[in-house]
Amino acid sequence: MSTGKRVYNIFRLLSAPLRREYVFFTFMYIVFIAARIIESPSSREPRWIFWIENAADLYIICALLMAVPRKARRWVRLLFYIIGYVVAFSECFIHERFHLLFGPITIQLLSETNSGEAGEFLAAYLKGPALLKCGLTFLGIILLNIATEIIRCRTGLFRRIGSGLFPPVARRMMNIAAPLFVAVCMVLTAGQKVKMGRFFMSRNTDEAEHCEFSIFHTPLYRVVFSMKFLQLSREELVTVRRNVSRIRIDSCAHTIPTIVLYIGESYNKHHSSLYGYQLPTTPLQEMMQSKGNLVAFTDVVTPWNVTSNVFKDILSTHSTDAPGSWIDGTLLPGVLKKAGYKVAFITSQYYKSHNLGTVDFNGSFFLNDPAIEKLCFDYRNKYRKTYDLSLLKEVDKVPAGPYRFIIFHGMGQHQEYRKRFTDADVVFTAGSYPWRRDLSLSEKQIVADYDNATRYNDRVVEGLCRRFRGEDAVVVYLPDHGEEVYDRIHSYGRDHDAAISADLAYGEFEVPFEIWFSPRARRLHPDIYRRAVENSRKPFASDDLPHVIMGLAGIHTPLYSPSRDILSPSFQPGRRRPLKGTTDYDSLMTAAGKRKRA
Repeated sequence: MSTGKRVYNIFRLLSAPLRREYVFFTFMYIVFIAARIIESPSSREPRWIFWIENAADLYIICALLMAVPRKARRWVRLLFYIIGYVVAFSECFIHERFHLLFGPITIQLLSETNSGEAGEFLAAYLKGPALLKCGLTFLGIILLNIATEIIRCRTGLFRRIGSGLFPPVARRMMNIAAPLFVAVCMVLTAGQKVKMGRFFMSRNTDEAEHCEFSIFHTPLYRVVFSMKFLQLSREELVTVRRNVSRIRIDSCAHTIPTIVLYIGESYNKHHSSLYGYQLPTTPLQEMMQSKGNLVAFTDVVTPWNVTSNVFKDILSTHSTDAPGSWIDGTLLPGVLKKAGYKVAFITSQYYKSHNLGTVDFNGSFFLNDPAIEKLCFDYRNKYRKTYDLSLLKEVDKVPAGPYRFIIFHGMGQHQEYRKRFTDADVVFTAGSYPWRRDLSLSEKQIVADYDNATRYNDRVVEGLCRRFRGEDAVVVYLPDHGEEVYDRIHSYGRDHDAAISADLAYGEFEVPFEIWFSPRARRLHPDIYRRAVENSRKPFASDDLPHVIMGLAGIHTPLYSPSRDILSPSFQPGRRRPLKGTTDYDSLMTAAGKRKRA
C-alpha cells in the first residue's frame, strides 16, 4: 500500500465520526444554536469561538459513540440525545420564565427540591408564553430529529442521495477536509479548554471563581461548572460549620453595647473629600469629623478587589498573612452571637435569593447556609432595596436587646454608578471636571456618576450614624475594595486578571476606614477614642477587622489577637499586607516610590 493511500485511510478513519453520526452531530448543533438564540448571553469572548468550539466538542462526542459496540450504540446515542434536549430545554425555560441561566444557586435549588415541591412548581409555572415558546421550539427540532434518524437507519436514503450528489473524488476530499476542519477548531479553542482545565483543578471556591463563567457556553457546560462549584463550597462548609459550632468565649465585657459594621462597595478613597478629593463628595462625614466624632484612618488596604473574597476574609478571624485560608478561622458574627450580642445582617447583595450569580453565591454561600445562619444571626432582611437609604429602614427591625452587632451591607458605589442614586441626588455633571482634559465627555460623565454615588453614600453613612447617636455605640465603616475611576489608570471598574501594579493598588486596594463614636461612646470610652486618633495614620489591613470588633466588644477568646487590633494598646503595625495572596502592598509601593508617609 502506498504512503498516500495510508495517509488517506487515516483521514478516512478520522472522518468516520462525522460520516456515521452526522444526524446526531447536526441536531445537537441545532439545539446549541436554539439555546444560544433564546438566551442571548452577553460575553466578552468573541462569539465565533463558541460556535467552532461546539463543533469540536460534538466531534469528540461522536468519536466516543463510535467507540461503543454497535449493539449498545443506539442506546448510548439515545441517552446523549435525552441529556442534550432535557438540559437545553430546562435552561431555556428558566431563562424565559425567571431570566436565569444554570448556575450554582439554581442547581442547588433544583437538587434540594422534593417531589411535592416539584409538583407545585410544575403546576404553577409550566404554563404561559415561556413554556409555549420553548416547547414549540424544541418539539419541532425533536420531531424532525426523530424523522431523520428513522430515515437514516431504516432506508439508507441519505447515503444513496450523498452517493448520487457527490462523485468519489468529492467524497474523498470531504474525508480529508472534515478532520482538518475539526483540527483547526480544536487549535483555535485550545485556550478555552485550558481555562476549563484550570477551573476543574481548583482547590477552593476562590480559585474557582477566578475562572471566567462565560467560557462555559452551553447549558450542559454550565451544569457541570455548577456541580463542581457546589462540591467545593460543600467541602468548605463542613469546615466552617465545625469552626463556628466550636467557638470558645472565656468572657465578654460588652464594652461597646451597640456595634455597627457598615461594609461598603467599590469605594475609591481618592474620590472622597474626607481623604482630600477636590470635589465635595463627603460633606457629612467631614462635618462628623470636625465635631470629633468620626476618625478616618489613612493607611488601610484590602486583600482583594473582589467582594466575595473580601467578605470571606473580613468576616473570618483568619488573617491573610497567616498560613492557611479563611476557613481556618471562624466567622465574626458567630463570635459576637456566642458572646451574647443580638446579631443582624442587612444586605442588598447577599440576601437570600434564587437568582444569585456565581460571584454573589461565592460571597454568601457560607452566610446563607441554614446551620451557619442559625449560629450567626438573629435577623436577616428578606428583600433587597433599590437604594441604600431605603435599606436603612431595615435597621429599625433588628430585635431589641442590651447588646447588638449589626452588619449593614449596601450597594455603595457598585457598578452601574448611575443606578445608585436618584435624579434628585445629582450634584456633579460632566461639566464639573474642566481640568480633566484627558477625558472625553462620556468619560467625564462616568466620573460624575461615581462622584454622585459617593456623595449619596455619604448620606447613608450619616443616616446610619444618626440612628445611634443617643446610644453607647460605634459605627465602623469599611468598603470591600476600591474602584478604578479614570485616576492613574485610564479605565473604570476593576481588573481582576491584571498584574498588581502600584497604580492598580492605588485605585483598587487602598480603601477608606472610619470609626464613628456616638457622643455617649466617646464620653464613656475615652481610651478607645484616644487610641483611634493616635493610630489613625498607622498601616492596617482590612482582614484584621474581626480583631477590632472583638476588642470593641471586650471579648476574651483565644480567637482574639490584640496585636492585630488597631484600637488596642498592644497593636503591632508591622504585619505583611498581601494583595491577592501574593503581592506585598508595602514592598510594592516602596519599590514604586509611592509609599504613603505615615
